[in-house]
Amino acid sequence: MTVTKRILEIIQAWLVSLIKNAPAWILAVVVTAILGVIFQTQNVIARLGGIGADISFGERLVMTGYDVSHLGTLYAIFIALAFVIAFLAGGLVYRFAKFGRPVIYAVAGAAAIFVMLFAMKANFFDIHIIAGARDMAGISMQILAGGLGGFVFAKLSAKTEKTA
Repeated sequence: MTVTKRILEIIQAWLVSLIKNAPAWILAVVVTAILGVIFQTQNVIARLGGIGADISFGERLVMTGYDVSHLGTLYAIFIALAFVIAFLAGGLVYRFAKFGRPVIYAVAGAAAIFVMLFAMKANFFDIHIIAGARDMAGISMQILAGGLGGFVFAKLSAKTEKTA
């Protein structure tokens, strides 16, 4: 068996596994989108406070809810695409490593968000579209959200694989 054929078999097996694990992938996307939007909104509000804006706790909640319901849906589309690629790569890494599954998927999720943010910047007029990811703290929080999403995927999909 050639190496290319073996790699194609592995990819095919992982794609079948991805279909079985679609609920875990969807939940990972939702968790990452919600956390990412909450982090970005709070970062923007903190920067507004830094220039003198007085924003009450109630206003913070309203702004956060609005962003989750409006920005979150669009952001989730980008995250979903990034996670398909990242989790495919993570699955290949895990196939060869055979250990550290939660860490592998957490790193894959974090890396996906990092790459996605800078790909979005490169394609959208050299501006970070996610306003709360325009500084190192904001980018770090987005990467954390991606890592948590990857961890969620690893935990939920592991249960699916064990029962399959």
